[in-house]
Amino acid sequence: MEITICEKRRTILETGGHLLVEGGPGSGKTTIALLKARTLSEAGLLRRHQKVLFLSFARATIARVEQQAKSLLDRDHKAAIEINTYHGFSWALIQSYGYLAVRHRHFSLITPPALASRLAGVPKDEAEKIKNELLENEGIVCFDRFAPFARSILEGSAAIRRIVSSMYPYIIVDEFQDTDEHEWQIIRQLGAGSTIIALADLEQRIYEFRGASVTRIADFATHFPGQHVNLGKENNRSSHTDIVQFGNDLLTGANKGRQYRQVQIIRYRYYQGNMQRVALKTAVLTSIKRLNGKVPNWSIAVLVKGKQDTLTVSSYFSANGLSHEVVIDPAGPSLAAAVIAFMLEPVGDFIEDSTKVLSRVIHHIRGRKNDKPTKADLELANVLENYLQSGAIRGPKKKAIIDEIKRIMEYRSTLKLTGIPEDDWLTIRKLFETAESECLKNVYEDARYLRLLHKGALLSQRLSEAWRQNGSYLHAAEAIEDALTQEHFSMAAREWKGIFIMNIHKSKGKEFDEVIIWEEFHKPIVYESSLSQGRLLMRVAVTRARSFCTILTPASEPCILL
Repeated sequence: MEITICEKRRTILETGGHLLVEGGPGSGKTTIALLKARTLSEAGLLRRHQKVLFLSFARATIARVEQQAKSLLDRDHKAAIEINTYHGFSWALIQSYGYLAVRHRHFSLITPPALASRLAGVPKDEAEKIKNELLENEGIVCFDRFAPFARSILEGSAAIRRIVSSMYPYIIVDEFQDTDEHEWQIIRQLGAGSTIIALADLEQRIYEFRGASVTRIADFATHFPGQHVNLGKENNRSSHTDIVQFGNDLLTGANKGRQYRQVQIIRYRYYQGNMQRVALKTAVLTSIKRLNGKVPNWSIAVLVKGKQDTLTVSSYFSANGLSHEVVIDPAGPSLAAAVIAFMLEPVGDFIEDSTKVLSRVIHHIRGRKNDKPTKADLELANVLENYLQSGAIRGPKKKAIIDEIKRIMEYRSTLKLTGIPEDDWLTIRKLFETAESECLKNVYEDARYLRLLHKGALLSQRLSEAWRQNGSYLHAAEAIEDALTQEHFSMAAREWKGIFIMNIHKSKGKEFDEVIIWEEFHKPIVYESSLSQGRLLMRVAVTRARSFCTILTPASEPCILL
């Protein structure tokens, strides 16, 4: 693949020492970083055991970088690069050297959904104490402890720092502006022995809520004096459009009153009932018409504010026959999967099995909304947990949950499974579809998104393996938990083909042919109180589009940025 190398990019390729590369969306930071890695390999600067380490945050970004590396580099040069997430790199460090910091020889993970269930309703300070105790007493590592744990390992041992730098003499840090304090300290520690190449765009900084700092780029320049190259607002992703120009204008308000060829703003009228999202449906159909026959394997992203909007829009699309996939946090679906997977296992003692199903339903109630269960959720979960201990329960609705689980289990005992995981999964899931208790209906609703979470193939593989070995789905629940844990580290490239619904933060690092931004009535994406962060967020959303972006905002209360 031939790439035109301008003077700025030549500087990047030829300079030695630490390097900071800034540039806006589509400016080619990733491309030139991969070419830099190839240059280092060609120059013989890597020994046989050494590699260039490329670190980024999102698995979707890593998969895209992997694909890009295949097109830019031949097999030998590609083999000289290790592409990984911060989580993946930190976990490998913990597995190898964690015993030096915490007195455990082996470490295990607790997935975010399982942790959300365990910590539901626990005050923040107490939750932090519990997570520390899990690590120190049981060797169980929470995902948000990866970076602090890895940092402590590196800070505690110069020998380990030397070993890591010997393996990775050059480290490319993607999305550097999004690093939190622990991740920045990891980079500082490794930079003592490795050359750091940081790729950054301060105006794509939308993770301040998780610790990203506005001073991070300046911190790098101070701590790692070296070459600084700014690619500016060059745009190679959608160079034939004015999409990036619109995104940049959003930052200053210069977009107001201007017309753009590839950015359309629709101020829709609000209708009650089933008609309230007709403007969104029309926009999607218009995008499909624009792409059909012109772009093979096209992709459209519908970007919304939050998870609930994602599910609401998904339900609307399903009701209107619009095939789509949903990208959401996996807490609810993963915990629902634990319920269904256990019910796939061979039937045993009726009372014991019913108790285990109820226990899993309780986990689902507590954790399906991540760390934000409602007061009613917690009260219901506590009542059901007390029932497990005492056998007593008050209230007709709560008693109905127990009775309904028993009816479901009685019917389960009559079912003969086929050994075809997809069919058997749907059979068990259907038992919850007609449930009268809301918490049991929620198991069905959340489980529907497992396919849409793109875990279907992995889950099916695990269940098929269990059936082949046992003639049943023995230990299915354990296999599902293992599969879902592996999913957190999966770097498999996902085919972004068709229509996808997700919140704006989920879209970071992804690209689509067209993007539709949907602002719900009475649910503004940007508030006056957080205008600067809102500008950054909207710019990220708009610049995910390669060819066209549509923004739908209520006519009666339009987005304040427009």
